[in-house]
Amino acid sequence: MIDWNRLNELRNDIGEADFADVAQLFLTEMRERLMTLAADPALAHAEDFHFLRGSAANLGLSDLVAACNAGEAACRAGHPPDLAAVADAFAAAMIAIATAIPGLDNSL
Repeated sequence: MIDWNRLNELRNDIGEADFADVAQLFLTEMRERLMTLAADPALAHAEDFHFLRGSAANLGLSDLVAACNAGEAACRAGHPPDLAAVADAFAAAMIAIATAIPGLDNSL
């Protein structure tokens, strides 16, 4: 579910002092995109899932990366993406990393 090596690599690259802020920024942007998609699923595009996948990959959120890959592929094939799977993977990731990121707002 979580690639802890990747998450810790990001922490080491950024430095402990800035890690929580940077991680929270990624998560906030992802949360906002998911809320936009949930409000009007018909507007979902492959680019939305590409964006989410990139942010998830930076944080090592492996299951979310996989769900975003599937959503992007569905959009590119002209099929509706499984937004629930992406939202569920995001929620599960937030729970899994809650202790690793101080002050994490894990609401969706």
